[in-house]
Amino acid sequence: MRILLCFVLMCCMSGLASAQMTAAKKIPPAIEKKIVLKASAQKVWDYISEPANYKKFSGVKEFTCEEKALNAKIELTGKDGKKRSQYISVIDYDVFKICYFVVRSDYTGDKQWVYAFEVHPKGDKKCEVVLSVYNGFDELSPEFKKGMTEEFDTIIASLQKKFK
Repeated sequence: MRILLCFVLMCCMSGLASAQMTAAKKIPPAIEKKIVLKASAQKVWDYISEPANYKKFSGVKEFTCEEKALNAKIELTGKDGKKRSQYISVIDYDVFKICYFVVRSDYTGDKQWVYAFEVHPKGDKKCEVVLSVYNGFDELSPEFKKGMTEEFDTIIASLQKKFK
């Protein structure tokens, strides 16, 4: 009986605590680029989710990845010489989404941030690829914004060439 009473009390207290929480705000992307490709979502996903292909489509000078899995550690150097350490924080094969959590980079004023690639089917032979950077609610430094925008532009051009 005492256990039941403790359980009921805990349930009531957790309901009270959750009722007082403020609604969470969705963090908007600080940078977002989109492209529609003439290829199936599965084909594009298979290409961009394979770490061995990252260097091919991103234009980075150096790229190492230990494995193709959640928490895979990645080190890269961009064509601008900026270094970055990151890991795969989300890889969802069902909705074609991969997120990279950046733990260190050479961008001025940088803190930890996330960028994501999503592939959305648009029929059998088309898909939309969305590239996004998330940096909380803070403004990006001009250097960071310029560097990531250029990196995304390189990726988009490479994907357009690959999936003509």
